[in-house]
Amino acid sequence: YQRRVRDTKTMDMRILLLILFSILHQSLSPSPTCALNYPCAPPTWEVTYQLNLSSICQPGNMKTYFVPPADQIWGLVSLDWSVAESIWLSPNRNLSTCEATSIENGRRIKAVSPKTRVFIYHNMELALQWLESQRQVMYDPTKAHWFLQYTDGKGNKNGTIYNERRLEGDQFFWDFRIPEVADYFISSILSTVSNDYVDGTFTDDVTGIPNEHPDIIKNINLQQSEVTDIQLSTQKTSQRLIDTLIKANKYNWQAFSAQGDVGPAPTKSTCLSFMRQYCQPSFQNNPMTMTYSDVDAMQVTAAFLIVRPPYAWLGFGWESDMSSWRSMFDLDVGEPLGLCVESKTGYFERKWTNGVAALDCNTWTPHLYF
Repeated sequence: YQRRVRDTKTMDMRILLLILFSILHQSLSPSPTCALNYPCAPPTWEVTYQLNLSSICQPGNMKTYFVPPADQIWGLVSLDWSVAESIWLSPNRNLSTCEATSIENGRRIKAVSPKTRVFIYHNMELALQWLESQRQVMYDPTKAHWFLQYTDGKGNKNGTIYNERRLEGDQFFWDFRIPEVADYFISSILSTVSNDYVDGTFTDDVTGIPNEHPDIIKNINLQQSEVTDIQLSTQKTSQRLIDTLIKANKYNWQAFSAQGDVGPAPTKSTCLSFMRQYCQPSFQNNPMTMTYSDVDAMQVTAAFLIVRPPYAWLGFGWESDMSSWRSMFDLDVGEPLGLCVESKTGYFERKWTNGVAALDCNTWTPHLYF
């Protein structure tokens, strides 16, 4: 018994070291995807500076469709897979229709607000049974090698696909070391979003294994070199996907370079450094998202209007919904007449056709003259 305990502790320590080494390796080596190596190229969409069409949210864990009313529209809505689950989840998990339901949700959103951008969910790490395009290949015996399997500890798969099943269905792990896997993943997502109701995709877990699944390394007996190769191939696939989507006039949430969240906003303590960084003229070439703050609503809104590039969104990330919508989004600002100006030390402003936005970082005082 004591020997087994010591062996288990040794194994756990080895896995912990592998994970720590993986994190260190990723932090020291530039990622091949701009999602982890800012910035990405912006979308090719028509530019809008209308503030409510520059708002963003990411609803999740909703039993039915998410359809904002006409007087509270969002500029970009990224639908998590858990939205409308009571509609798409089937007792026969091979009949679940998450992708089709998400597309229908996009149609309903655009019926109310045609200019709202809609993203739907996919995952860079996991093949999910409830996504129809992925289920199509998950159970094809000729494609079993497309997924991570149990191994002999020497890099040889034993033929049994590793599966972390949950209530909604099976979860296999993509093996992007195989070129045809990356090809299918990209083409299937492009096909899924190639309609008028969807503008892009949210691709979770772009770093690759063991993101949110720490036991997989131990469970299938992977060596560190394999983990590194899987992560590298996952991130290369991410960049290929981003490039492919942009060429198709679609986009990827992770190309905002905030991964699964919304980008930072200035605070009282970071105001000066933040504004000077984001006020650089070259920043206008980048996409941007900024997290809204109820505590500092005026300051954050002013900062957003001062620094925002043509493709920018202000709002909320995971599990935001209509309770997250703010009347500030209806501010009628018009279009910018120039770029950010630090007119005196620590005082930033930008002129718009309908007024001026200003932020004094010395006193953390905003001005919205609209």
